[in-house]
Amino acid sequence: MRSMWKGSISFGLVNIPVGLYKATEDHKTSFRSLHEDCKHPIQYKKWCPVCNREIEQKEIIRGYEYAPGNYIIITDEDLEELPLPTLKTIEILHFTGKNNIDPIYYEKAYYLGPGEYGGKPYKLLHEAMNQTDKVAVAKVAFRTSEHLSVIRIHKDCLVMNMIHYPAEVRAVEGVPGIEAVAGIEVSKAELQIATRLIEEISGAFRDDYKSNYEEALKELIHAKVQNAEVDQPVTQPQADNVVDLMEALKQSLTQTKEKQAKKKPEATAEVPEKEPVAVAPTGTEPNHRGNGTPAAEPPKRRRRKVTS
Repeated sequence: MRSMWKGSISFGLVNIPVGLYKATEDHKTSFRSLHEDCKHPIQYKKWCPVCNREIEQKEIIRGYEYAPGNYIIITDEDLEELPLPTLKTIEILHFTGKNNIDPIYYEKAYYLGPGEYGGKPYKLLHEAMNQTDKVAVAKVAFRTSEHLSVIRIHKDCLVMNMIHYPAEVRAVEGVPGIEAVAGIEVSKAELQIATRLIEEISGAFRDDYKSNYEEALKELIHAKVQNAEVDQPVTQPQADNVVDLMEALKQSLTQTKEKQAKKKPEATAEVPEKEPVAVAPTGTEPNHRGNGTPAAEPPKRRRRKVTS
């Protein structure tokens, strides 16, 4: 991995040299924008309307509009000389329980690797956080702004998650319809069955999740390149039997137990999944899929000729 940033973690009077590394990568298929007539990639040019010409990247500087049409220039040197202790240091503000921060605050994740001569203090911080079961709330200046962040443990490594400032998280009261939900009552029987259903389809977070959309997209791309055929699943008709929430929960629980039973080693054949239950407007049918639940038998497929 290539370091994106180098600095240190300020842990009391201890400075721990670290490097910052990207912890995630995007595997999504990307597209180019083409002109429909000639199928040529579109070019996006940086254009100055005053000079009436294309501008090169080296000619572009950073400006702040303090009044309409009036700018002050901010250079890289200006930013580097800001009186901030977090320009080259991840400043730990305090420690807190790892469950005290709602996941809605979390943004990108970065690995923190020990820098030169930083192995011993790095290991010390890791072990102390592991023993106390704490995470560190910190600040760091990175890419033209000062970020709030969380340092936590991931296996044998320290990970820093950039997180939103509390003022950046919008109030939940602004979600349409959320206030009306507060006045809705559910029965004990409905809650009991829903709880049992959750328990039946619960399991550990795995490392084999994958995007079915990406697989289908790559198959389509390959078929267009080869001028071949693509398997196209036939749309399944919706169930006609409309039941209430309680009945949907009961049937969901029954189907889940049946799937769990058929998942045992002695089972030799897959059994097609029953038709989904359509739910009346008074409730919503829960998702039948879950961790540890076998996938439904693939639908019958028809073939469609795909051309470039």
